[in-house]
Amino acid sequence: MIYLVTQQILPESKEYKIISVEESLHLLNTLDIVGVDTETTGFSPHNDTLLTLQLGCYDFQVVVDCTTVNIQLYKEFLESDRLLCFWNAKFDLGFIYHNRIVPKKVYDGYLAEKLMWLGYPAGTHSMSLKSAGEQYLGIELDKTVRGKIKYAGLSEEVIIYSALDTKYLKEIRNKQLIELEKKELLTAIEYENRFVLSLAYEEYCGVKVDIAKWKAKMKKDEERLQKALEAMNTWLKTNEPNSKYLKVELQGNLFNGFNTEPIVTINWNSPLQVIPLFKKYGVDLEVPDKSKGDTKDSVDAKVLKPQKDKCSLIPLYLDYKEAFKVVSTYGENFLKQIDSKTGRLYSRFSQLGADTTRITSGGKDKNNKLEYINLLNLPSDAETRACFVAEPLNAWVSIDYTGQESFIMASIANDKAMIEELTYGDRDLHTLTAKLVFPYIPKDMTAKEVKANYHKERQLAKGYEFAFNYAGNADTIKRNFGLTDEEANTIYNNYMNGFNGLKQYQDFRKKDWFNKGYILLNALTGHKAYIYDYNSMLQTKSKFTKEFWDYYREMKKEAPNCDTVQEVRKFFKRKADSDRQSVNYPIQATGSMCLRVSMINFFEYLRKNNLLFKVLITITPYDEINIEAPKEISEEVADILYNCMVKAGSYFCTRCKLDAEISRDKEGNLPNYWIH
Repeated sequence: MIYLVTQQILPESKEYKIISVEESLHLLNTLDIVGVDTETTGFSPHNDTLLTLQLGCYDFQVVVDCTTVNIQLYKEFLESDRLLCFWNAKFDLGFIYHNRIVPKKVYDGYLAEKLMWLGYPAGTHSMSLKSAGEQYLGIELDKTVRGKIKYAGLSEEVIIYSALDTKYLKEIRNKQLIELEKKELLTAIEYENRFVLSLAYEEYCGVKVDIAKWKAKMKKDEERLQKALEAMNTWLKTNEPNSKYLKVELQGNLFNGFNTEPIVTINWNSPLQVIPLFKKYGVDLEVPDKSKGDTKDSVDAKVLKPQKDKCSLIPLYLDYKEAFKVVSTYGENFLKQIDSKTGRLYSRFSQLGADTTRITSGGKDKNNKLEYINLLNLPSDAETRACFVAEPLNAWVSIDYTGQESFIMASIANDKAMIEELTYGDRDLHTLTAKLVFPYIPKDMTAKEVKANYHKERQLAKGYEFAFNYAGNADTIKRNFGLTDEEANTIYNNYMNGFNGLKQYQDFRKKDWFNKGYILLNALTGHKAYIYDYNSMLQTKSKFTKEFWDYYREMKKEAPNCDTVQEVRKFFKRKADSDRQSVNYPIQATGSMCLRVSMINFFEYLRKNNLLFKVLITITPYDEINIEAPKEISEEVADILYNCMVKAGSYFCTRCKLDAEISRDKEGNLPNYWIH
């Protein structure tokens, strides 16, 4: 049965019954688990309107007309200990928060579905409520009415549509829980359901931007971009004088005369034009193409940066790309997204946006009209960060973990040398690495002395460390640093002998994912990243008999491009990609868990102390949490957040202390802007 709570005068209907707020609460109070949904005029809780709130179960649904009925009358119900079932809770929570209602316990079917398909390419499995209804219950939820409420109002069709979205949420949850239990994801979904409350709050809070500072920064960014472009053009003229991307205008004109200087015609923003240039200089651009299960060429920074010694264009190109991104992404487009009403910038977060469980930010809205700013990947220079400010009576609090990835890696790998350095030494793994790979550096020399006397070796060691820590080998540094086989093998062996725990950890990870078909991201929470083509890989491996290898070796000589040779090449390339991910993902995921638990506990502190909507969560770039708080309580709140982060760190990083640091100005005070 469908019930409607409204003050509007509507015609009688056989499909629903109009009741009072009191009658609706009398019905709803019998429920321990409640399906919840909303209908709104748009995507922004700050600028759009909450039209209806739907509450209910399979037997009955209540549609509340929020244009004529005060939603505050349902505050006590929504903030009770009942479990509220949503689909994509973060969206609905934004509008509920805007009405100063903060639920305690939620279940998000969308997040459950995401968990069960983490690791698969986007589009492999639909995450919609409609698809879930078909998959779990064999029903078809009609979505053709969506959006009509904006212009049709509370028509009978709209009321029925709105109600049905809550009818099946509990039943879908019951089916999902069975699957989650099979996949050992019950603990993981519990974490995600608790985290969505704080992430929705961060999304709702947004961040204040000093527009005058931003415009001044934009001018400098434009100047930097022009300088970077000129540097690349000069390189092309000098190193590729006969390039097809250079031309000379031999025909002048009456006013300007002749210009014998070559004109650069290459589009530096076109990978198709840039890729052949880098390949000519021996730069390896091949990366896995997850969507096709093959490889592709890429000129991303993570591909080019380790190979910067191969071609002097690489540093210039990376500088240009960074400058171009800043100008195109963080210029006028940025200013246009600042809300004229609140003066704050809002983005959209994807809670399980990456296979590592890291949240991602940005992306397009549902109408494909707006590209949200990525607030988690902002330029880290001091001038950019200083543009993000607290409200006039607030202070800015920024706390970040100290060397998070190093501490987590040491703890997870249980590497004695790393743990000793981070606990009792100079806490400088780059220096320790330099001592291992370059044996002539005195072992008793302090980190400060190594930086002064062996700066070059330490810089090289940082590159080796990054490669080896994420499953690179001797071939990796040979290719990236132009080393001989002997040099690369010596460095690799020295490193792994020194960090034996890391070596054992990596060897285990590479076997574990292939035995299970997924990468266990965190043993405490049970999060997993599934190998999307695991069955295909097993089928290929099953062919690897002695007879197969005899045939393969023969065909490799006679027909290196045949299907058999390509199949083997593709298999080992895919395996190498998953090997690297199996080493890297758990470290990133554990960092993500530290952030999640910190946010969960801090949000609960704000709730219990009536500080929500007074203390705002603004930006959380992976290992850092930024908030703003009223100045009179900012020091107390900063200490609470610090303790939340350290406590979360101790839960996931057990073998060495993962600490955090509160950023302060030169006088030791909390600033009113982002400094870090």
